[in-house]
Amino acid sequence: MNKLSQERLVDGLMDAYVSWREACMRVGDAYRSWASETDLGGTSTFGRYTAALDREERAAEVYAALVRRAGQLTYNRHDPAEPSGAAGWGVGSR
Repeated sequence: MNKLSQERLVDGLMDAYVSWREACMRVGDAYRSWASETDLGGTSTFGRYTAALDREERAAEVYAALVRRAGQLTYNRHDPAEPSGAAGWGVGSR
């Protein structure tokens, strides 16, 4: 993997992480809205809450897939003669 590909992967990881964390915050907001609802509007706020959960799950899956890909690339590039973490795009590769 060349340096440009590594940078793109890291950028993708960062973007996916931020998207997942933002989705987590939206879940919290939707939950608080639903939990504080006292009348028949609770049905619609519950629907927004479950939709937020679904979006958070999708964001988590994207992030997890990128983390697995990055981990596999690092594992595949590891040179046993180097200290752990020094090969691939980890420590000492930039």
